[in-house]
Amino acid sequence: MNIPIYLVSEIFLSLIMRTIPVLILFIFLILSTGLTNAQDSTITYSANIQTSLANGMTPYWLQTNQYGVIPLNGSFVSGQWGIFKVYNPGNPRLIQWSAGAQLITNTGKSNTIFFTDLYAALKIGPVEISVGPRREFMGLSDSTLTSGGIAMSDNTRPYPKFQIATPNFVNIIPFNDIISFKFNYSDGLLGSSKINYGNVREIPVTYMHQKSLYFRVGGKRHKLSLYAGFNHQAIWGGEEKIFAGGLKTWEAYKYVILGKPWANSRVGNHFGTIDIAAEWRGNAWNIFLYRQNIYEDGSLAQLTNIKDGLNGLRFRRAKIDRNDLSLKLNTLLLEFVYTKEQGGNVFNFDQGIFGNDNYFNHYVYDQGWSYRGRALGTPLVAPTNMLSNDIPRDGRGFTINNRIMAIHLGLMGSFNKIDFLIKGTYSQNFGTYATPFSPSLNQYSLLIRVEKPVRIWNTSLLSLSLAGDQGKLYPNTSAITIGWRKVGFLK
Repeated sequence: MNIPIYLVSEIFLSLIMRTIPVLILFIFLILSTGLTNAQDSTITYSANIQTSLANGMTPYWLQTNQYGVIPLNGSFVSGQWGIFKVYNPGNPRLIQWSAGAQLITNTGKSNTIFFTDLYAALKIGPVEISVGPRREFMGLSDSTLTSGGIAMSDNTRPYPKFQIATPNFVNIIPFNDIISFKFNYSDGLLGSSKINYGNVREIPVTYMHQKSLYFRVGGKRHKLSLYAGFNHQAIWGGEEKIFAGGLKTWEAYKYVILGKPWANSRVGNHFGTIDIAAEWRGNAWNIFLYRQNIYEDGSLAQLTNIKDGLNGLRFRRAKIDRNDLSLKLNTLLLEFVYTKEQGGNVFNFDQGIFGNDNYFNHYVYDQGWSYRGRALGTPLVAPTNMLSNDIPRDGRGFTINNRIMAIHLGLMGSFNKIDFLIKGTYSQNFGTYATPFSPSLNQYSLLIRVEKPVRIWNTSLLSLSLAGDQGKLYPNTSAITIGWRKVGFLK
């Protein structure tokens, strides 16, 4: 890795200038309130600094599924500073409140500062109402090592929204968790959008509608739990301006909620998954098996894209003894992602042939299934500007590669108080039906991370990450990242 010394100096100088004010704020808060690990506290703080040196773009697994925090431009310094008021599980009150803010300060080839979290929430019994951007997880899958949910992943910066939801599963039968459910219903703002087709080239506001409903049979005290449910999302807005005789906003919203056909299409860009899962809680290991089926414009109803989706199998150790210093594997995950089918290569609404789904692109909204340039769904379908310069571009849409087949492996373990994490992904990439890759492009991406407690500021965590990409889809690159983080309670 050949990185100029002046670049290293500039990065660290920029780090000092940008993070000292925030460090002062955190030190003031902690010293003025007192540092404690008391479990009755509901105010938490977090501080995280990462310094990365790369020989090109940021490798795939360093920047993926990080809520849009990590820059794409290779060498950088990233600071993440958060303070949160969380719910007290021991509080018997029917009504509680929470709030959170996490500030991101990035410096490198470009400098950015923004919030991933800036929300307030009110919980009445099991139901929560929240306002503002907030990091959340959607769908039935592993949440730590996953390659990313098909419809909604952790890959983009959270967008501002209003939401009503049950954060946890709620018993249908009082005091018995044999059957339970959870749901969410939200509407948010995605900002302006360029338009590919219609009477205008850009609209000032687009919206994100989202809802989900999941059921669980078998509670935490049972050996086996079965899950099933769906999530439905739609990007929409500006119909009255885009189309002659287009629907007004509130009328269009009704069509969006129901996915109701209009003008030989549907209002907005719809995408979602129907999920099923099973979990076995053994004495030594918990086993989680899941499947996410893609639906977009009717292909799933005809079973013409039934092959497409995310399949996962996770093994997690039931109990982790932190005093056991021997080498041990704590979590193992294997996923298979397939999006090649897409209902075939023909779409004809009048004849009821709903193929050529062209996942993550859209004929009206140029951003496709993305927010701030990153995929809202699986990051394995990447935006065109992240791909190798050798790949031809067609100039429009979010991606020129949405027909993929990928195998993903993740594992977590520990040895002598050192935690380690490995993610590795191999993919075959076939382009789109309109712009096929011939032959297909193979891609390998790898991340290895180790983390160890250190006696800095009582106890904090120091990490070292190595990552790299090799193949024909992304530019070949490698990077090393050093990180420090601290979390705790405020008294």
